[in-house]
Amino acid sequence: MEINRSSITIGEIRDMWHRKELIVNKNYQRSASVWPEAARTYLVDTILNNYVVPKVYFYQVFDKARKKVIREIVDGQQRLTTILSYLDNEFSLTNRSAKFEGKRFDDLDDEQQQAYLTYPIEVDIIYSAEQADLLAMFTRMNAYTAPLNPAEKRHAQFEGPFKWFILEANATMGPRFVELGIITAKQSIRMQDAEFLTELAIVLESGITNKSEKGLSDIYKSYDKEFPRESEYRHKIGEFVDLLNSDFLPLRDTFMMKGYVCHSLFSALMQKKYGIPGGDELDIPTDGVFYNDLPTTLDNLSKLAEAHELHATDGIYAEYVEACLSTTHRVRQRQIRTNWIGNALI
Repeated sequence: MEINRSSITIGEIRDMWHRKELIVNKNYQRSASVWPEAARTYLVDTILNNYVVPKVYFYQVFDKARKKVIREIVDGQQRLTTILSYLDNEFSLTNRSAKFEGKRFDDLDDEQQQAYLTYPIEVDIIYSAEQADLLAMFTRMNAYTAPLNPAEKRHAQFEGPFKWFILEANATMGPRFVELGIITAKQSIRMQDAEFLTELAIVLESGITNKSEKGLSDIYKSYDKEFPRESEYRHKIGEFVDLLNSDFLPLRDTFMMKGYVCHSLFSALMQKKYGIPGGDELDIPTDGVFYNDLPTTLDNLSKLAEAHELHATDGIYAEYVEACLSTTHRVRQRQIRTNWIGNALI
């Protein structure tokens, strides 16, 4: 078996497809059902913004009847058919694309169309292989692939608007979480930033709850058909992230940026300005603002973060520190941290 690694432009792939020099190998491809609009938009938007898409695999064979070389798609059918469908003006982009919403291919300007047509798709072309060789190759590839973690499984299972809301938000907010130290780069690769965003959405949806895989999956399931509160959630979570990158930037290198503490910071801020479900159980009045006195608020939050860092379990912040050091994702610890942080918002 031989493999040639190269790249082929979308324009070249279109020409191969129309000449029937590129076909689908149904022995390897899953259902040919059309992806939902959100998934198709996300892929095309990725290309239009010149981000990388996963490679595809072709198997090159000689068609004796036609006396010509053809290539079979053995992995990447959905991606390629979506790419070509957009090129043929079969669908327009949804609001998942911030820059190109509502546009079909013909609606793009000449420069954008050219960029799309010349976008290179990374391709592995397999030669001189029997079916057993192909099966062995993919088996070995999968053997060295890390098992999906729960966050990755959720994004493989669901295709509804909530999933795409999280992916879209994560594209802009995820890097900020890494910069702030809330999520590590390694965690980001395994979608822990997407999971953190999901937890923030759960605060808006249900208030402060225990963290659980069921709870995380349930919000995806609830909004797998429609997500009427999407704009509200986007606005509130966006406000929080903007605040972390502006007024609260002095907290960047403190223990206030620990993921589980930042979750409580979000809960306190949302309760103070808007109110959250179950917020009447908290000692934080809702008054329509995040804070009134920024210097005092930053000083108060810095003191909490310092006590946490020093493990000061015998000082005036002992209750807060204890809630930061054990069972950090349980509702009781989350409520304690949220109350202390809420009382620091002056």
